[in-house]
Amino acid sequence: MLPRLYITKTPDGNDFPLPSYTSKYHAGLNLMAAVSGPIKINPAERLRIPIGFAIGIPQGYCGQIVSHPSLAETNGIIVSDAPHIVHPATREPLFVLIQNVSNNQYILHRGDLIAQLIITPCVQVGWREIQSDITTEITDETELFLDEQNESEKEQKQTNSFFSFRRKKTSPRNRYKTDNENE
Repeated sequence: MLPRLYITKTPDGNDFPLPSYTSKYHAGLNLMAAVSGPIKINPAERLRIPIGFAIGIPQGYCGQIVSHPSLAETNGIIVSDAPHIVHPATREPLFVLIQNVSNNQYILHRGDLIAQLIITPCVQVGWREIQSDITTEITDETELFLDEQNESEKEQKQTNSFFSFRRKKTSPRNRYKTDNENE
């Protein structure tokens, strides 16, 4: 079942069609500039551009506003804060913060495609703080896996086994047994 989004047009986008996909194979909804007239965007300049609507996204999903690939490649116009996250609680009119990263001036017209909106599942997480000296030794190349050991084993082995470079492979049914029980 497709998630249901609620949309309302704003006065600056009254004559715009609703956002749509280019084809059934595209992941991003096309967003158009709801500006009143042509706007010159100088090199390195950033502008907040309205897109003519507000949306309601259901809990468990979020929107991500990203650069339109062809506009970025051919003209150097990108979404400056990409991905711009649209939270389920957001109800105000949406905008795109675009930036000209080229060396040429760009003229933006009403109705030009400027970005894409991707709707994706998202979750909130809870934290479980751990104490470990190994975190001071972490580098970008380090692959960390949390051990799935029970609490008594964690207390015995402490920080040396909490983070490991290779996870011992076990079958799912034996994952929570101790080494003595697996033998």
